[in-house]
Amino acid sequence: MKYVNAKSLKRKFPSLPILLIFVTFILIAFGSSILTSEKSPDFCQLSSGWSVNREGKVSENVTLSEYSLTHTKKGEVISISHTIPISKEINSAVMFKSSLSAVEVFIDGEQVYSYGVDLFNKGLFIPKKYNFIYINDPSVTHNLKISYTIANNNIHGLYPVYYGEKHELVRNFLEYHRLSIFIGAFFIIYACMLFSLGLFLFLYKREGMSLFFNSALSLLLGIYTYAYNDIFCFVSDKDYFFSIMEYVSLYLIPLSISILLFTTHPNTARIRQLIILVTNIILPVSFRLIHLFKVSHIASFVIPIQLISIIEIIIILPPLLSDLYKKDKERRQSDTYTGINSDKYLLLGFIIMIAFAFAEIIKFNFTRFHESYERANMFMNINFLTFGMLYFIICLFIYYFLNGIEHMNDNNLKKHLEGLAYTDALTGLMNRAKTTQHMVSLDVPYALVSLDLDRLKYVNDTYGHIEGDKMIKAFADILRKSFEGASLIGRMGGDEFLVVYEKPDAYVCDKSIRMLKENMNEFNKENDIFTLSASAGYAYSYEVDDGNFESVFYLADSRMYEMKEKHHA
Repeated sequence: MKYVNAKSLKRKFPSLPILLIFVTFILIAFGSSILTSEKSPDFCQLSSGWSVNREGKVSENVTLSEYSLTHTKKGEVISISHTIPISKEINSAVMFKSSLSAVEVFIDGEQVYSYGVDLFNKGLFIPKKYNFIYINDPSVTHNLKISYTIANNNIHGLYPVYYGEKHELVRNFLEYHRLSIFIGAFFIIYACMLFSLGLFLFLYKREGMSLFFNSALSLLLGIYTYAYNDIFCFVSDKDYFFSIMEYVSLYLIPLSISILLFTTHPNTARIRQLIILVTNIILPVSFRLIHLFKVSHIASFVIPIQLISIIEIIIILPPLLSDLYKKDKERRQSDTYTGINSDKYLLLGFIIMIAFAFAEIIKFNFTRFHESYERANMFMNINFLTFGMLYFIICLFIYYFLNGIEHMNDNNLKKHLEGLAYTDALTGLMNRAKTTQHMVSLDVPYALVSLDLDRLKYVNDTYGHIEGDKMIKAFADILRKSFEGASLIGRMGGDEFLVVYEKPDAYVCDKSIRMLKENMNEFNKENDIFTLSASAGYAYSYEVDDGNFESVFYLADSRMYEMKEKHHA
């Protein structure tokens, strides 16, 4: 019997740190400017030279990435102005992102575009949007004015404004977000694979609920990745739906993680886990209701959910580490320990995601109160939470892979140990203990065949115990051939054997005993040292009033001895 060994796994599979480092370098290279195509001469980011009017206070020659909005108030109007350069492209357009604010755009003093003004007047949530404003005559310069009406106090900076041919604008967005597109697609495809596998196991009545939970988690991470990085917003006009989805998915991530931990480690700090689980159920529902009743925007709870998540991590991480240490110690002392501990990878993935989540929280709050909203360098394009979630999913995959191997090893080893305990060493048949255990558990109609190998003592005394053992082995092999379909063939000890049929046919015992005689006759033709013969008796459970195993066995054994007396007569 073969087992998967931890050392062999290390030889066949790269260690996790090497794998994660390799993935990191690949993803950073994939998301860097190395693979970015050269921009058209007519494409540009209007970063500097802006005139900003904030409540009558005008700032000239402003660089948007360096302009910090502090202490914004709901209803405050901020206007920015810039001269649009001449372009040779016919389909030139201005593109910029707006979030939580109403927008009005003026070209040469004439309003040409507005978004979210009616929502602001009604006090409703204004979703984020990528605004496109086409320039009618790009061959001459134009004055561009963008007016923002603040609808939420969470705005602390102005997003970049791009100018160029629409195709270039779209390509620039996709190139900039290609890493997020790739990781989000990985999450969604992985979720579909897990769901399909879970459905397959469920239909075949095997354990598959954990796969459904992990499929939901991976899908949630994919949705959040696409929503947070504006992929959904950019390719669809369902701005409200996908903006709400971003926050809902973010608020549900702690819940999905707590469900995962509870299903994999239900006995670790159970009360704490239940409190965290209930908290993570109540919070998203409460935030959504508060938003629906217009008490506060759903975007207002990002900081609270971050703080609550940090508190939950501080509460649950120490007992998880302690439990991991205890279980690892118990496994090493166990007879079934095979050197694999899948829990380490789950916890490692959890810790990695926590570390990246902290990095994202720091980055999020730093950029809220500092002037770096221009995402020009590569590292500002990195969403640390997305990376952390990716590494967590990789560790989660390794956890389930090794967990499956671990269970197979345990089951195989237990079967092997049970085989040693319940198997007759000489014949490979079930021993007396296993046969008796099997008979006690029977609750269906059955038949017993009691057999006694003739002249075993004579062979042992005349030719020695080696030949006697050969005689027993040969008889056991013939029993297997003769009693096909039997639920159990066992050696009760010495020259005594027992065969059990569950739900037997009316004449199965007679047929099998005739087959036994034929097979022994065939064997005796080719063996000169000893000949095989046996006495047999059988009984059906319905022949005994109480159907008790001892009574049925006594009846079969009595009939066997009747035949044995005839053989010795």
